[in-house]
Parts: sequence; C-alpha cells; structure tokens
Amino acid sequence: MHPNSVTIAALVLLLLTYQCASANDNALPSATTTNCYNPSDPNEIKLWESRAPGSADDDPCRDIPFVRIYPAPDGSQAPRPAILLIPGGGYDRLTDRKEQVPVASYFSQKLGLTTFLLYYRLVQSDGTYRYPVPMWDGQRALKLIRYRAKDYGIDSNRIGVFGFSAGGHLASSLALHSATDFNLPVHDAVDSINGRPDFLGLGYPVISMIPTQFASPNSRSHLLYGYRGNELDGLEKYLSGQDNITRNTPPVFLFESMDDKRISPQNSVIFAQVLEAMHIPADVHLFAHGVHGAGLATNISKEKTWPDLFRQWLVRQGFLESQGDGQLSHKP
Repeated sequence: MHPNSVTIAALVLLLLTYQCASANDNALPSATTTNCYNPSDPNEIKLWESRAPGSADDDPCRDIPFVRIYPAPDGSQAPRPAILLIPGGGYDRLTDRKEQVPVASYFSQKLGLTTFLLYYRLVQSDGTYRYPVPMWDGQRALKLIRYRAKDYGIDSNRIGVFGFSAGGHLASSLALHSATDFNLPVHDAVDSINGRPDFLGLGYPVISMIPTQFASPNSRSHLLYGYRGNELDGLEKYLSGQDNITRNTPPVFLFESMDDKRISPQNSVIFAQVLEAMHIPADVHLFAHGVHGAGLATNISKEKTWPDLFRQWLVRQGFLESQGDGQLSHKP
C-alpha cells in the first residue's frame, strides 16, 4: 500500500477503539430524482437496444438501464482513460446530489476521465430486479464502453469502475467476478468483450453479504430478496468481496471513514486485509471522521482529500500522467 495509506496494524488499532454506532443503512437519504432514461438526450445510452434481459416492462424510470456520458475536456488526440461510476442507495434506489453529477463532473473535468454514470435497475418491493439483474446491468455497461471504445475516443486498456456504498458492492462484484456473466440469458457481440475493469475505486463500500460479517441489512435484503436456504448461503458467500479476491483482482483505491454510522467500516477493513494478504496493489485511506453518502466530501476535513489522493494514485498506476503544472495528460 502507498505510504500515505493506513497499514493493517493501524487498522487493528482503529478497530479496537471504534464502536460501530450502526451497521444499518436504514437512514440513508432518499433520492430526489427519478433517474429516468430520456431517448432524446444524446448523452444517454441504453445498455441494450431492445428490451433489457429480465425487464418486466418498458418504463423509462424503472425498466431501462442506461449510462449517461460526461465527456472529458477536448485537447489530446490520444485515446483517453474512462471510468464507470456507480452510485449507491441500498439496491432499491439511487442516491443523488452528491454521488452522481458532482462526482461525474469531477472525474471528467478535473481528472480527464471520460465518465459513464450508471443507472442500473433497482430492486422493487416484490423482488423484481433482485440479483443478478444489477450485475447484468453493471457488467453490460463495462463491456459496452470497451466495445465502443473507438467511438468514444477511449483506451480500451484503461477502463475502470468506481462505486459508492451499495454501488461499491456492485463495482467490486464486477471486478471480482469478471470471468462469469452472472447467468445472463441472452448474448450478443457486446457480451463477448472482456468485462474486467482495469482498476477499481471504492468509497465507503458495502463489501460483505454475510450477516455475521458486517453485511448491510438493507443492501443484503434487497439484492437477495426471496432467496432461501442453501441457495441464499451460497450467494451470501459468492457476493462477499472479502471471500472472492484472486490474483486477477485489479488494483484498488479505497476510502472510508471509521465513524461511518450507516455501513460498518469493517467492510472496508476486511477487504483491505485480504487485498494485502493476496498482494493486490491497493491504496486504502481510512479517515477518522466522515459522512456516509458524502460523495466528494467537499466540506469534511481530511476526508475531502480523497479525490486528489485518487488522482495521485491513478498517476502512480499509470492510468494518468502528471505534468509539471499539476494538470493531467493521458498516456499515448
């Protein structure tokens, strides 16, 4: 891990002094936008031209998964790196205000990453769009970005994913299980593309789906709605990131606040411990104070440094090049 990162020994000390106020995300603020697909907006792209696999209908506010493109500033003619941004919300909603437009704009305008904001299908009250539907949508988005890389001026070898909270769980699941298609029932040319992200970014993520290992009750109950018995047990383990890290796991950037009152920060701790044990390059930043759902954390002391720490990490990993004036250029 990077010298500025918290070591595993420090993690242990933090855990000894930390008392989790709540491992529950029930108090997450509700979304205020409808996140509806607009076919007249050229920056919004459906993940499937026809009806998405498993869709119950064609409601643009519920049944159509899509991405919204935030282009990087014009300038370099070289292919650009890109990132798929996945907001959180417990799998039954998408948090907005802080995790969507502000972060997408920052990634695109400040970091020079062509950014694709994912609007994935959300679990309904009757269980519609439970697992594996969100995984279908996330993986399809990654593959579609790589499939159309030339059209977007993107370097197909520098495509990452960044997720917050439950979106972090989805992002990590895509990275850890890129060799599978989550039993997608239909396939086309896009689905044959490599779905492994080249880097993984996580902000205060949900990692575990195991109740005795810090699982978020809301995210787990929504994503795994209706599963029972051995099938449920198997999915809980399969979808717990700490149990599925392999040598093929891409490099990871992670930030977390140790006083997170909605999702246990121990999700991040156990993930970081296994990353280190498996020798996966990881830059982990555990802040003493922060707010769940803070996005860029603009007004939060210490935690507000994470966007620049992420930029520095991208440079060190070779996804961006730093110029002497502090601006970024893209590797040719």
